[in-house]
Amino acid sequence: MFLCIGEPLVEFTNAPEAPSRFDRRAGGDTLNTAIYLARLLGPGKVGYLSRLGDDAMSDYLRRTLSEEGITDLCATEAAGRPGLSFIATDSLGERSFTYWREHSPARRLFSSDDEVQTLHRAKTLVLSGVTLAMLLPQGRANLLCALKDHRDRGGEIVLDTNYRASLWSDAATARDIIGRAARLSTLVLPSQDDIASCFDISDTADGMHFLMELTEAEIVLTTGGGAVLHRGAHSASFDVWPVPPRRVAKDTTGAGDSFNAGWLAARLAGCCPADAIARAAQLAAEVVGHPGAILPRAAMPSATKAPT
Repeated sequence: MFLCIGEPLVEFTNAPEAPSRFDRRAGGDTLNTAIYLARLLGPGKVGYLSRLGDDAMSDYLRRTLSEEGITDLCATEAAGRPGLSFIATDSLGERSFTYWREHSPARRLFSSDDEVQTLHRAKTLVLSGVTLAMLLPQGRANLLCALKDHRDRGGEIVLDTNYRASLWSDAATARDIIGRAARLSTLVLPSQDDIASCFDISDTADGMHFLMELTEAEIVLTTGGGAVLHRGAHSASFDVWPVPPRRVAKDTTGAGDSFNAGWLAARLAGCCPADAIARAAQLAAEVVGHPGAILPRAAMPSATKAPT
């Protein structure tokens, strides 16, 4: 089972044609990935670990997990309220976020040993830079220790570097924590935007070489719709794979999260890196053509459909 770890959000997405109207959706980077993974792999293959409250918004998120076939491993915190996110998109589909998440129960994740032990129920753990950023310091330290233990037991760790500067006290702390998690990981899924903004490396090839020195993990570096760079675990070189031409984006929310899910599902199905990248890019291209991070089910590309 894949176990995704992070902060589930209730997202309100602005409708460009009606600026005062917002549509409610479930969101958050690792939850988006969990939803797409569950759709591609089927019910019972993906779990989600976090903390929720006992309010109506938490109930909404739990219903979403159930409807998507995701195993709900979220503890309930009395009087807790999940984080909220308001998303506005411009004419090019680029989005801006406003958050209310300071008191989210997810921040206190891994303050309990039970939550640490839950990690060992899965073969593959999926987390992100946002997961690391939103945790309180002790919970973050507990998670990093648990990741090392999981790796030592033969488990797999997938890290999406997803860097959000506003969630960190400073960039130096982010670089340290994300770097430590990357060294523990078996697969790192960065974007060039992450590497430029967090590590101040603007050149894509330089960013890939930096990552190769940082970790021995497999690396799949995306470039915002351009060619994808891939380095196999422990390899001293990397390949560059083109992807289909960009589509006009209505909303880029969830593009990277869906790419990650597409890659993981394709690799699990035995696809080579080039085919896995093509399938992942196909899913992400479909996602940016729709509002919000999560596609309607009818628009989902088939898990076995050949890339076009």
